[in-house]
Amino acid sequence: MFRRRIFIYSVLVLIFMGVGIGTGYFIAAFFDLPQIEKLEDYQPSVITRMYSEDGEIIGEFFRERREIISLSGIPQHLQNAFIAIEDRRFYQHPGIDLRRIFKATWVNLTTWSFTGGGASTITQQLARNLFLTPEQTISRKLKEMMLAIQIEKRYSKKEILEMHLNQIYFDRRVHGVTEATSFYFGKDIGQITLAESALLAGIPKNPARYSPLYHPENAQKRKEVVLEKMLKLGFLSQEEKHNATEEVIQIVKGEEKQKIYSVHSAPYFVEWIRQKVEEKYGYERFWRGGLRIHTTLDLKMQAAAEETLVDYLKENDFQGALVAMDPHTGFIKALVGGRDFAESQFNRATQAHRQTGSAFKIFTYTAAIDGRKFSPVTPFFDAPIAFERRKKVGKSGEIREEEGYWSPQNYEKYYWGRVYLWQMFVHSINVSSVRLLEKVGVGKVIDYTHRMGVESRLNHDLTLTLGTSGMTLLELVRGYATIANYGIRTNPIFVNRIEDYEGNVLEERFTQGEIVLSPETSFVMIDLLKKTIDYGTGRRVRWMGFERPCGGKTGTVGWPGEENTDKTMDAWFVGFTPDLIAGVWIGKDDGTPLGEKLTGSAAAIPVWTEFMKKVLKDAPVKDFPSPPGVVFREIDIDTGLPPAPEHKNTLWFAFLKGTTPQAYLNHKERETAVTEVNPSYLSPRL
Repeated sequence: MFRRRIFIYSVLVLIFMGVGIGTGYFIAAFFDLPQIEKLEDYQPSVITRMYSEDGEIIGEFFRERREIISLSGIPQHLQNAFIAIEDRRFYQHPGIDLRRIFKATWVNLTTWSFTGGGASTITQQLARNLFLTPEQTISRKLKEMMLAIQIEKRYSKKEILEMHLNQIYFDRRVHGVTEATSFYFGKDIGQITLAESALLAGIPKNPARYSPLYHPENAQKRKEVVLEKMLKLGFLSQEEKHNATEEVIQIVKGEEKQKIYSVHSAPYFVEWIRQKVEEKYGYERFWRGGLRIHTTLDLKMQAAAEETLVDYLKENDFQGALVAMDPHTGFIKALVGGRDFAESQFNRATQAHRQTGSAFKIFTYTAAIDGRKFSPVTPFFDAPIAFERRKKVGKSGEIREEEGYWSPQNYEKYYWGRVYLWQMFVHSINVSSVRLLEKVGVGKVIDYTHRMGVESRLNHDLTLTLGTSGMTLLELVRGYATIANYGIRTNPIFVNRIEDYEGNVLEERFTQGEIVLSPETSFVMIDLLKKTIDYGTGRRVRWMGFERPCGGKTGTVGWPGEENTDKTMDAWFVGFTPDLIAGVWIGKDDGTPLGEKLTGSAAAIPVWTEFMKKVLKDAPVKDFPSPPGVVFREIDIDTGLPPAPEHKNTLWFAFLKGTTPQAYLNHKERETAVTEVNPSYLSPRL
């Protein structure tokens, strides 16, 4: 009897101790609970997407692949599939299902395996996924249950189910049924079938085991289990179950979707924007905030740019870049920053500062024309000249060790004698261009260069006009675009608009232009750039069959590694039609030579021309309209003066009013009449 009492007392003490410990755990867990009020402001991690100008997705960035959708947008059979397999009494219990808890506890006690599982309701799963860790402890389980009860008191069943279906994890960073439908089946959630719904509902229990990508047999068996449970609950008929069981589901094997980001088009363009937007809005908001970034990219132009440039670079083991822009808006329409983004993410269009060679001369000549002291027919004398050396410079403006005096050289090692300004520009004559820079002033040319859109630091010496200062292709294109836009400088725009996930506009960018040159000066330069294409270093454009009105300029930087060499280190060409400008750079990252005589004409023009022919194939032909303050004159190219009747070697030129050749100044009536002639219909007599 005594022993029996001792046993009873011991049992009672153990029970009370157990209750006390359990109560202590409960109280400790209760006071350590997360605040479910945070759900009011909860924003799950969603995908940030980048779009082309016509709304196509060109890039996706995420830490969790998820798209939020309201419950009304989720097909009923998909909702039923999850309820059937995860929580059949979801609409009856208060957050925890006591029947399932007792059943799971009994299995654990009788098998000593503690794997009975299956007791967590949908609400408990939501509580665990949002607030807790997946560790298997009594404390965590108590917290999960208490949180589930609180969530049920605060939110409706539909709200809870909606949050769960948007939060649930599948595999490969995929969260939520919307993204899972796209990831596995490649379709919109509204198109999901009953069979696909059952398969999807079976994955979250064990994503690794039931993945249709890697274990299709397991996924099929699990699908059948889901369908059987749906049948028992009256969610479908026997015939529907049979048809869904027999349905062959096509799984999308998209390896791209398994990465932490996906770039579908224009990787250099997309990555450049990613860096800028992430820097402005922060890491968390960019990667988890579901931003909607609407860009200026034209997918057709981008495809043409890549087709034209990339193969050429790979075939020749070169590097290169291409930028295409609307000169009137500043919208970047296409951008290629190298031959292979996977090989190198360095963006040669926006980050590589390279010497530009004669492509820089546009700034020198613009400053000269705008100052009104020089006109297209101002005479110069091209002959050897020496300057006291202040920089390490060599042929074509490349840097190298020299001492004493510096003598600029023409690329062809030929001196022209008497030349006119238009010939110096069109034929890219170095020596007389340095003479022009000396007369205009280095400081003034630097001012014009910055005014037209170049931001890089420039050499303050006479080598400037030979392109010895490093700048990016984007800067150079922007400078030329100022001319193409008749003196209005625009900022390059990559992004039109950024919205948050709910569609609220965070920022919107509009074209902002600043008048930095007169339209008359710009048109005189356009006329010179057109002549460069028709008669000068850009003639290859015409040889390759591009007949549209256009202007452009080449740039060639010689290699300084050897004396008296014709090897090229950098090849450039920037050209434009009235509504599109594009620039091309060809070179090597380490500065080694491209080859012999691979000038801007030989290496860069073919890429530019093929690109422009592709993108403008169906566009109407347009010429450059002349502003009112421009005067057109027919000039004898041998004398730089109006031609005598018997002279046939003539061209029509554009002049700023008041800078026409002296011979015209005594013929006011003729000046007025000629001014009204449209030069688009005048053919040069050459």
